Amino acid sequence: MGRVAKLGVAVMALLCMVGCMQVDSLVRVKQDGSGTIEETVLMNREFIKQMEAMASQMGAKQEEGTSKGFNLFDQEEVKKKASAMGEGVTYVSSEKVTVGDKEGYKVCYAFADVNKVKLNQNPGDKVPSSGAGPGDKGEKDEFIRFQFTKGNPATLIVRMPARKPGEKPELPKEPKPEGQDADMAMGMMSQMLKGMKITVAIEVEGAIVETNATHRQGSRITLMEMEFDKLIQNQEKFKEFAKLKPESLEEVKKVMKDLPGIKVELNEEVKVKFR
Repeated sequence: MGRVAKLGVAVMALLCMVGCMQVDSLVRVKQDGSGTIEETVLMNREFIKQMEAMASQMGAKQEEGTSKGFNLFDQEEVKKKASAMGEGVTYVSSEKVTVGDKEGYKVCYAFADVNKVKLNQNPGDKVPSSGAGPGDKGEKDEFIRFQFTKGNPATLIVRMPARKPGEKPELPKEPKPEGQDADMAMGMMSQMLKGMKITVAIEVEGAIVETNATHRQGSRITLMEMEFDKLIQNQEKFKEFAKLKPESLEEVKKVMKDLPGIKVELNEEVKVKFR
Protein backbone atom coordinates (compact mmCIF):
# COMPACT_ATOMS: atom_id res chain seq x y z
CA MET A 1 0.00 0.00 0.00
CA GLY A 2 2.98 2.28 0.62
CA ARG A 3 4.01 2.06 -3.02
CA VAL A 4 0.51 3.02 -4.13
CA ALA A 5 0.61 6.04 -1.85
CA LYS A 6 3.97 7.11 -3.28
CA LEU A 7 2.77 6.79 -6.84
CA GLY A 8 -0.47 8.54 -5.94
CA VAL A 9 1.43 11.58 -4.68
CA ALA A 10 3.53 11.70 -7.86
CA VAL A 11 0.51 11.42 -10.14
CA MET A 12 -1.44 14.01 -8.16
CA ALA A 13 1.46 16.45 -8.30
CA LEU A 14 1.60 16.17 -12.09
CA LEU A 15 -2.07 15.93 -12.97
CA CYS A 16 -4.25 17.21 -10.12
CA MET A 17 -4.37 20.79 -11.30
CA VAL A 18 -5.02 19.93 -14.94
CA GLY A 19 -7.36 16.95 -14.58
CA CYS A 20 -10.71 17.18 -16.40
CA MET A 21 -9.49 20.40 -18.03
CA GLN A 22 -9.93 21.57 -21.59
CA VAL A 23 -7.62 24.34 -22.82
CA ASP A 24 -7.94 25.87 -26.29
CA SER A 25 -5.25 28.41 -27.28
CA LEU A 26 -5.39 30.30 -30.58
CA VAL A 27 -2.73 32.80 -31.71
CA ARG A 28 -3.89 35.08 -34.54
CA VAL A 29 -1.08 36.81 -36.45
CA LYS A 30 -1.63 39.75 -38.80
CA GLN A 31 0.57 40.68 -41.75
CA ASP A 32 2.33 43.40 -39.72
CA GLY A 33 3.29 40.96 -36.91
CA SER A 34 0.66 42.12 -34.43
CA GLY A 35 -2.26 39.99 -33.30
CA THR A 36 -4.16 38.37 -30.46
CA ILE A 37 -4.02 35.34 -28.17
CA GLU A 38 -7.38 33.79 -27.36
CA GLU A 39 -7.65 31.15 -24.65
CA THR A 40 -10.67 29.16 -23.50
CA VAL A 41 -10.29 27.20 -20.26
CA LEU A 42 -12.99 24.75 -19.16
CA MET A 43 -13.37 22.27 -16.30
CA ASN A 44 -16.03 19.75 -15.42
CA ARG A 45 -18.43 21.41 -12.98
CA GLU A 46 -18.25 18.49 -10.54
CA PHE A 47 -14.44 18.61 -10.58
CA ILE A 48 -14.53 22.33 -9.76
CA LYS A 49 -16.72 21.58 -6.75
CA GLN A 50 -14.25 18.91 -5.62
CA MET A 51 -11.34 21.35 -5.93
CA GLU A 52 -13.26 23.98 -3.96
CA ALA A 53 -13.99 21.44 -1.22
CA MET A 54 -10.36 20.30 -1.21
CA ALA A 55 -9.14 23.89 -0.87
CA SER A 56 -11.51 24.36 2.05
CA GLN A 57 -10.36 21.16 3.77
CA MET A 58 -6.71 22.13 3.36
CA GLY A 59 -7.38 25.21 5.43
CA ALA A 60 -7.81 27.85 2.73
CA LYS A 61 -8.51 31.06 4.65
CA GLN A 62 -10.91 33.76 3.59
CA GLU A 63 -10.01 37.36 4.35
CA GLU A 64 -12.46 40.24 4.46
CA GLY A 65 -13.92 40.40 0.92
CA THR A 66 -11.12 38.28 -0.60
CA SER A 67 -11.26 34.53 -1.16
CA LYS A 68 -8.01 32.58 -1.34
CA GLY A 69 -9.71 29.27 -2.06
CA PHE A 70 -10.01 27.62 -5.47
CA ASN A 71 -11.51 29.95 -8.09
CA LEU A 72 -11.09 28.90 -11.72
CA PHE A 73 -11.96 32.33 -13.10
CA ASP A 74 -10.11 35.04 -11.21
CA GLN A 75 -10.21 38.06 -13.50
CA GLU A 76 -7.38 39.89 -11.74
CA GLU A 77 -5.12 36.87 -11.96
CA VAL A 78 -6.02 36.40 -15.64
CA LYS A 79 -5.03 40.02 -16.30
CA LYS A 80 -1.65 39.54 -14.61
CA LYS A 81 -0.81 36.59 -16.86
CA ALA A 82 -0.41 38.95 -19.83
CA SER A 83 3.08 39.93 -18.64
CA ALA A 84 4.17 36.26 -18.57
CA MET A 85 3.39 35.99 -22.30
CA GLY A 86 6.07 38.45 -23.30
CA GLU A 87 6.93 42.11 -23.58
CA GLY A 88 4.08 44.24 -24.89
CA VAL A 89 1.33 41.63 -24.41
CA THR A 90 -1.77 43.30 -22.93
CA TYR A 91 -5.07 42.09 -21.51
CA VAL A 92 -8.11 42.88 -23.68
CA SER A 93 -11.15 41.10 -22.24
CA SER A 94 -12.44 38.02 -20.44
CA GLU A 95 -15.76 36.39 -19.66
CA LYS A 96 -17.24 33.36 -17.95
CA VAL A 97 -18.15 30.49 -20.26
CA THR A 98 -20.45 27.49 -19.81
CA VAL A 99 -20.45 24.57 -22.25
CA GLY A 100 -22.61 21.61 -21.30
CA ASP A 101 -21.43 20.22 -17.96
CA LYS A 102 -18.26 22.35 -18.07
CA GLU A 103 -17.61 25.91 -17.02
CA GLY A 104 -14.68 28.25 -17.13
CA TYR A 105 -13.60 31.38 -18.95
CA LYS A 106 -12.50 32.86 -22.26
CA VAL A 107 -9.77 35.50 -22.31
CA CYS A 108 -8.23 37.62 -25.07
CA TYR A 109 -4.79 39.26 -25.04
CA ALA A 110 -3.23 41.50 -27.70
CA PHE A 111 0.36 41.96 -28.86
CA ALA A 112 2.08 44.46 -31.14
CA ASP A 113 5.04 42.23 -32.06
CA VAL A 114 4.76 38.42 -32.17
CA ASN A 115 8.57 38.23 -31.96
CA LYS A 116 8.24 39.08 -28.27
CA VAL A 117 5.48 36.57 -27.54
CA LYS A 118 6.07 33.30 -25.67
CA LEU A 119 3.16 30.90 -25.31
CA ASN A 120 3.31 28.30 -22.56
CA GLN A 121 1.85 25.07 -23.95
CA ASN A 122 1.75 23.53 -20.46
CA PRO A 123 -1.88 23.82 -19.22
CA GLY A 124 -0.78 24.02 -15.58
CA ASP A 125 -0.33 27.80 -15.85
CA LYS A 126 -4.04 28.22 -16.67
CA VAL A 127 -5.13 27.15 -13.18
CA PRO A 128 -5.38 29.55 -10.21
CA SER A 129 -2.44 29.54 -7.81
CA SER A 130 -4.66 29.81 -4.73
CA GLY A 131 -2.55 32.67 -3.50
CA ALA A 132 0.73 30.78 -3.38
CA GLY A 133 2.37 32.86 -6.11
CA PRO A 134 4.12 32.03 -9.38
CA GLY A 135 5.67 28.63 -9.77
CA ASP A 136 3.84 27.10 -6.82
CA LYS A 137 2.45 24.19 -8.88
CA GLY A 138 5.86 22.77 -9.75
CA GLU A 139 4.90 22.61 -13.44
CA LYS A 140 7.57 22.95 -16.12
CA ASP A 141 7.15 25.93 -18.45
CA GLU A 142 7.27 24.83 -22.09
CA PHE A 143 7.28 27.94 -24.25
CA ILE A 144 6.40 28.15 -27.93
CA ARG A 145 8.28 31.12 -29.45
CA PHE A 146 7.94 33.06 -32.68
CA GLN A 147 10.09 34.78 -35.29
CA PHE A 148 8.35 37.10 -37.74
CA THR A 149 9.62 38.95 -40.80
CA LYS A 150 7.49 41.46 -42.71
CA GLY A 151 7.25 41.12 -46.46
CA ASN A 152 5.13 39.95 -49.35
CA PRO A 153 4.78 37.20 -48.38
CA ALA A 154 5.34 37.68 -44.64
CA THR A 155 7.24 34.88 -42.88
CA LEU A 156 6.39 33.39 -39.48
CA ILE A 157 8.59 30.78 -37.83
CA VAL A 158 7.09 28.92 -34.86
CA ARG A 159 9.66 27.26 -32.58
CA MET A 160 8.29 24.35 -30.56
CA PRO A 161 9.68 23.56 -27.09
CA ALA A 162 12.62 21.17 -27.28
CA ARG A 163 15.02 19.60 -24.81
CA LYS A 164 18.64 20.72 -24.86
CA PRO A 165 20.99 18.27 -26.65
CA GLY A 166 21.77 15.34 -24.37
CA GLU A 167 19.20 16.35 -21.77
CA LYS A 168 17.11 13.43 -20.51
CA PRO A 169 14.37 13.31 -17.89
CA GLU A 170 15.39 11.89 -14.54
CA LEU A 171 13.10 8.95 -13.89
CA PRO A 172 11.81 8.17 -10.38
CA LYS A 173 13.85 5.57 -8.50
CA GLU A 174 11.07 4.12 -6.37
CA PRO A 175 9.97 0.54 -7.21
CA LYS A 176 7.42 0.28 -10.01
CA PRO A 177 4.00 -0.87 -8.83
CA GLU A 178 2.96 -4.38 -9.79
CA GLY A 179 -0.24 -6.42 -9.75
CA GLN A 180 -3.02 -4.84 -7.72
CA ASP A 181 -0.91 -1.76 -6.97
CA ALA A 182 -0.44 -1.14 -10.69
CA ASP A 183 -4.16 -1.57 -11.39
CA MET A 184 -5.04 0.94 -8.66
CA ALA A 185 -2.48 3.42 -9.97
CA MET A 186 -3.77 3.06 -13.55
CA GLY A 187 -7.34 3.53 -12.37
CA MET A 188 -6.45 6.69 -10.47
CA MET A 189 -4.53 8.10 -13.42
CA SER A 190 -7.36 7.39 -15.87
CA GLN A 191 -9.81 9.25 -13.62
CA MET A 192 -7.48 12.25 -13.44
CA LEU A 193 -7.04 12.37 -17.23
CA LYS A 194 -10.66 11.73 -18.16
CA GLY A 195 -12.09 14.61 -20.20
CA MET A 196 -8.75 16.42 -20.53
CA LYS A 197 -8.10 18.07 -23.89
CA ILE A 198 -5.40 20.51 -25.04
CA THR A 199 -5.45 22.42 -28.32
CA VAL A 200 -2.90 24.96 -29.57
CA ALA A 201 -3.33 26.57 -33.00
CA ILE A 202 -2.00 29.44 -35.11
CA GLU A 203 -4.14 31.42 -37.53
CA VAL A 204 -2.61 33.91 -39.96
CA GLU A 205 -4.27 36.83 -41.70
CA GLY A 206 -4.62 36.13 -45.41
CA ALA A 207 -3.65 32.99 -47.31
CA ILE A 208 -0.78 30.61 -46.60
CA VAL A 209 1.41 30.27 -49.68
CA GLU A 210 4.03 27.90 -48.22
CA THR A 211 4.45 25.91 -44.98
CA ASN A 212 6.03 22.73 -43.62
CA ALA A 213 3.32 22.41 -40.93
CA THR A 214 2.09 18.87 -40.27
CA HIS A 215 -1.55 19.87 -39.74
CA ARG A 216 -2.99 22.74 -41.80
CA GLN A 217 -6.51 23.71 -42.78
CA GLY A 218 -6.90 26.96 -44.72
CA SER A 219 -5.14 29.74 -42.80
CA ARG A 220 -5.11 27.73 -39.56
CA ILE A 221 -2.27 25.50 -38.37
CA THR A 222 -2.82 23.09 -35.48
CA LEU A 223 0.34 22.64 -33.42
CA MET A 224 -1.27 20.28 -30.94
CA GLU A 225 -4.67 18.70 -30.39
CA MET A 226 -4.61 16.01 -27.71
CA GLU A 227 -7.76 14.40 -26.35
CA PHE A 228 -6.73 12.23 -23.40
CA ASP A 229 -9.89 10.10 -23.51
CA LYS A 230 -8.43 8.55 -26.68
CA LEU A 231 -5.27 7.68 -24.75
CA ILE A 232 -7.28 6.04 -21.97
CA GLN A 233 -9.23 3.96 -24.50
CA ASN A 234 -5.99 2.60 -25.99
CA GLN A 235 -4.75 0.34 -23.18
CA GLU A 236 -1.38 -0.38 -24.80
CA LYS A 237 -0.57 3.32 -25.18
CA PHE A 238 -2.01 4.11 -21.75
CA LYS A 239 0.29 1.55 -20.09
CA GLU A 240 3.22 3.07 -21.99
CA PHE A 241 2.18 6.51 -20.72
CA ALA A 242 1.90 5.28 -17.12
CA LYS A 243 5.29 3.56 -17.31
CA LEU A 244 6.98 6.68 -18.72
CA LYS A 245 5.51 8.99 -16.05
CA PRO A 246 6.00 12.03 -18.35
CA GLU A 247 7.38 15.16 -16.74
CA SER A 248 6.62 17.45 -19.67
CA LEU A 249 4.05 17.85 -22.42
CA GLU A 250 6.76 17.08 -24.99
CA GLU A 251 7.12 13.61 -23.45
CA VAL A 252 3.35 13.15 -23.53
CA LYS A 253 3.35 14.01 -27.26
CA LYS A 254 5.80 11.18 -27.97
CA VAL A 255 3.36 8.65 -26.51
CA MET A 256 0.21 10.07 -28.12
CA LYS A 257 1.47 11.10 -31.58
CA ASP A 258 0.39 7.83 -33.29
CA LEU A 259 -3.13 7.70 -31.82
CA PRO A 260 -6.01 8.18 -34.30
CA GLY A 261 -7.51 11.67 -34.08
CA ILE A 262 -4.50 13.11 -32.24
CA LYS A 263 -2.64 16.00 -33.90
CA VAL A 264 0.96 16.68 -32.89
CA GLU A 265 3.41 18.95 -34.71
CA LEU A 266 6.38 16.83 -35.78
CA ASN A 267 8.71 19.71 -36.71
CA GLU A 268 10.70 21.61 -34.10
CA GLU A 269 10.37 24.68 -36.34
CA VAL A 270 7.25 25.43 -38.34
CA LYS A 271 7.72 27.90 -41.20
CA VAL A 272 4.72 29.76 -42.60
CA LYS A 273 4.72 32.18 -45.52
CA PHE A 274 1.48 34.11 -46.00
CA ARG A 275 0.10 37.12 -47.82
